[in-house]
Amino acid sequence: MKLLTKAQQEDMAYQVSLKSRDIDICMFSALDGSLPKEMLLDALMLYVNSDGGFGHGLYIDNYNVNSSVYQVYEAFRLLDMLGFDSKCDNELYDMIINKACNYLYNRVPPVKGVWNPNTKSNNDYAHSKEFEYNEENKKLFGLHPSAALLGYTLLFVKPTKAYYKKALKELETVLKEFYSKEEFTKYELISFNSLLNSLRKTNLLVEDQKKIEEKLTEYVKKVISLDFANKDANRPLDVALYLNDSAFDDLKNKQLDYLLDTIASHGMWDYNGSWGYDKYAEEDSAKLKWIGCGTVNNYFLLKKYGRLE
Repeated sequence: MKLLTKAQQEDMAYQVSLKSRDIDICMFSALDGSLPKEMLLDALMLYVNSDGGFGHGLYIDNYNVNSSVYQVYEAFRLLDMLGFDSKCDNELYDMIINKACNYLYNRVPPVKGVWNPNTKSNNDYAHSKEFEYNEENKKLFGLHPSAALLGYTLLFVKPTKAYYKKALKELETVLKEFYSKEEFTKYELISFNSLLNSLRKTNLLVEDQKKIEEKLTEYVKKVISLDFANKDANRPLDVALYLNDSAFDDLKNKQLDYLLDTIASHGMWDYNGSWGYDKYAEEDSAKLKWIGCGTVNNYFLLKKYGRLE
């Protein structure tokens, strides 16, 4: 089995410290154990707005300084990667979660369990094509990141809080739609993998956990792709990340091998994605930022699947 060697890990940590955003340095350092995970809370404060949401390009492909639902999703995704949950006894954590949930449930409340991930002011700033505020992209995202955000709320908020109860209520509507759907976008598959993981961590809705996994597994088997170089493909570690069916084991291992085989000469992973049009010069700077963020994501996967020496 291929592993990321200790020498490669040391070089990667050094390169990340030289070439990445502060938040990506923080994430990598927490994942490799050189910094406490609570440092992420301080790093996230650089992206928090007065309305409690997140902006300022926390998600690299959207330069909007204003808050949006998708930027909150990105913040919650990072917190989940480092293992935060409602048991966390930290004042700054409580403040971040409470303010973010106030933004989500009071300032931009979901409609029948679903948020629009984009906001009108996206169109005033540089962004990739999927973050243009329009009806087409609302359909593209579908139930993403709504399903993931509802799961994160149940994971991060104490059961006695109003936001927890709101999330449970909204989730009923989202699950009804999920069970009735026959097709899913890649975004939705990622989101329901995330929801499944949150429900497992909180031991909630056990019967629904089984039904969600069964439906996802059946669908993913038909659409999964081994085109690892294509970020838009239904790659195993995106759409089957939290699915336990053994049919995915070999495919996940192939993608992990691919990750280890494609580390660039500078010690990190290059980014080969595109914004989908030639509209903003900021795309070039985004590609440079993605090198650090992508390295964090890949390192997390290698660590999760025991591929570190």
